[in-house]
Amino acid sequence: MLELKFSELSPVLVKFLARYGFGENCAITLAGTAGSRRVYFRLQEGLRNFIVLVSPSDDADFGRFLRITQFYRLMNFPVPMVYCIDDAAHQVILEDLGDRRLYDCVKAGEPPLELYRKVIYQLVDLQTRCFQRHQECPDIRSRLFDEHDLLWETEYYATQYLQGHRGIAFPPAEKARLDALFKDLAHQVDLQPKSIMHRDFQSQNLMIQFDGNVRVIDYQGSRLGSVYYDLASLLLDPYTMLSDADITELLRYYHAQSLNPLPYEDMFHQFLLAASQRVMQALGAYCFLSRVKGLTQFREYIQPGEKRLAWILDRLGWPELKTVLPKP
Repeated sequence: MLELKFSELSPVLVKFLARYGFGENCAITLAGTAGSRRVYFRLQEGLRNFIVLVSPSDDADFGRFLRITQFYRLMNFPVPMVYCIDDAAHQVILEDLGDRRLYDCVKAGEPPLELYRKVIYQLVDLQTRCFQRHQECPDIRSRLFDEHDLLWETEYYATQYLQGHRGIAFPPAEKARLDALFKDLAHQVDLQPKSIMHRDFQSQNLMIQFDGNVRVIDYQGSRLGSVYYDLASLLLDPYTMLSDADITELLRYYHAQSLNPLPYEDMFHQFLLAASQRVMQALGAYCFLSRVKGLTQFREYIQPGEKRLAWILDRLGWPELKTVLPKP
């Protein structure tokens, strides 16, 4: 559903909107979509805007999104305000954060370092101050992104990218070798320190406000997991392809801000381990969404994802793992 009529809004939302002068003649435009089939619409009446989230009736993340929002708002972590909810209709009115994403800023040529430092500040805040009180949010504390989930990611990569996109068929012995490599990788990442992870902390989910502040969206996947996973999502994002110099400077900035107890070189190695997981997952997602779901806009990110994974594996110092990325 990429169009919304005012008559399709739930009576609960219509009643709320009427208080602010919104009626059937208000402007309704598509504001964004998600791979989970959630759709966001912008409602405009005069100078006032709202975002309406319409979620599928079978979306298991709908209630989780609302409860995690409540926790983050309690923590003064910068997520949108929720103004009105209709649980039965799976419709929500949210604060409109505009349409200027970190992604748009980078593509427009804005110097990325200042922007990314602000984002890293928020990430460190999530991993420290918010993490200290994560027990207050059952939807976060009860979900652990562990070895089992990490193995799901690499199997997803093998199925959607290696087999589905590249057409590679694995003989049993080769598949067993690949599975052993992925299990070793997942085990090492699972041993990393845990904190709150967003799980999709990348440039299209980070909104830059008119005052330069950063706001975070699409966080319903929040859980406990590797402290390096979100950092990899941000800095090695195939959507933006930051330069080597910017990646290095921002990694050192994170290392200083987070008070990471590891020496920088050791932290960098751990970062690369988590990054290999993250980028393989992203490649699998780009292939699945474009080839299976027909969302062709994701196809253009497959090649950048390949380049980014090659960048990671070249630096990781694990020769056997490099074989999981076939030559173009």
